[in-house]
Amino acid sequence: MPVEKRKERRIKVALPIKITHGDNLTVIGKTENISRLGAYLETDKELSVGIDVDISLEIPGYTKNLSLTGKIGCKGNIFRCNLVRESGPKEYYGTGVFFTDFLSSADRDKLSKYIDFLTLKEDKDIKEGIKRWQHKRGITKKTRQAQEIQIKQKDYQTEIMDLLKQILTRLTEISHLLKLQNKT
Repeated sequence: MPVEKRKERRIKVALPIKITHGDNLTVIGKTENISRLGAYLETDKELSVGIDVDISLEIPGYTKNLSLTGKIGCKGNIFRCNLVRESGPKEYYGTGVFFTDFLSSADRDKLSKYIDFLTLKEDKDIKEGIKRWQHKRGITKKTRQAQEIQIKQKDYQTEIMDLLKQILTRLTEISHLLKLQNKT
């Protein structure tokens, strides 16, 4: 099993993202996953590995505190850009970007608090999923145990019926023998 080398947990989330490089390159898309240190997205443009870019992300309204939602800006560096799929003449690239600097500490905090929220939600969802699985497994186990008890009861009933038939046969034989003995 591969060892996770990331310093920060990546959270699957589709956030609107805009990456610009100079005046001639703009990429608009959605993240596939994100952490406090960077993001991974699929782009329809190839970005050169190593270039510095400007990034704009949109944090959705997940809280009543509106200061924690909306646009954030940061600088980043493209560390990966590989062709991941083709759809007709279009090519799509898996692009990884490290966040190198935020435009403000408020932007950094906004992203950090959103990541915290997503992490807690993901953990809660995992725990609920495990509980549902365990409950279902418990019901299945109880159902299987009930079926095994029914099978054992049927086996016992069959065995008891066989014994009663044998007893009836023996009693019939004894009755027949007694009748013969009374005649003589």
